[in-house]
Amino acid sequence: MSTTTNFDLNSIKSVILQFNRDEKIELAKYLDKLTLTDRFEKLFDLLGETPLTFEEITDEVERVREERIKYRTKNDR
Repeated sequence: MSTTTNFDLNSIKSVILQFNRDEKIELAKYLDKLTLTDRFEKLFDLLGETPLTFEEITDEVERVREERIKYRTKNDR
């Protein structure tokens, strides 16, 4: 027997607010994995044939991580 439950985004956000910090981090990592391919495809579409070095990619990844940490820290309060 299978059951389907529909949640809207606001309902999910309300549930996530009840998570502790570690659970929120685990969820963020999970969502990152689910969307990583799409985000890279969009990035490469934007860049076109622009060559990137590994260092440039690493710098951008670190910049995004720092922004996400700031955002999480700000919203965990």
